[in-house]
Amino acid sequence: MKRMTMNNKDNSPSALKRWIYKIIAVLSLGMAVLGILLPGLPATEFIMLAAWAAAKGSPTIHHWIMSVPYFKNIIDNWRNGGMISRANKIQSAISMLCCLGVLIIMHVPVKLILLAAVGMSIGAFFIWRRPEHASLVSDKVL
Repeated sequence: MKRMTMNNKDNSPSALKRWIYKIIAVLSLGMAVLGILLPGLPATEFIMLAAWAAAKGSPTIHHWIMSVPYFKNIIDNWRNGGMISRANKIQSAISMLCCLGVLIIMHVPVKLILLAAVGMSIGAFFIWRRPEHASLVSDKVL
C-alpha cells in the first residue's frame, strides 16, 4: 500500500482543498454574473462567496475579482461594516419588483405570488436596513 506524503502536492489534502475552493469560486462567480443579468437571483452573495473561496484557493482568481470595480466596490463595502450602496439597494428593489411583475403577468397561482412577495419583502427589509456609509467615530472624550 502506498503512503501519502506531504511532499506529493497532487495528493496532499491542501491541494484538494485548493481545488475545491477554486471550483466554488468559479461557480459562485458564474452565479453572480447570472444574478447581475437576471432579476430575482442575488448577485452580492455570490460575489462574496466567490471572493472568499478565491482568497483561500486561488490568488489569481481573487486578484481578478478584486480588479473588477463592480465586484471590488461590493466586497469593500461589505468588509467596511456590512454596507450596501444606495445604487445596489435601488437595483435590488427594482429587480424584486420586476420579478413580482413577471409572476403576476405569467398568472402564477396567488399563493406562490404571496410567498414570493413575503420573501422579497424580508430581503428588501434586510437590504434597506444595512448602512450605506460608514458611521464616523466621534472624537469626543467620554
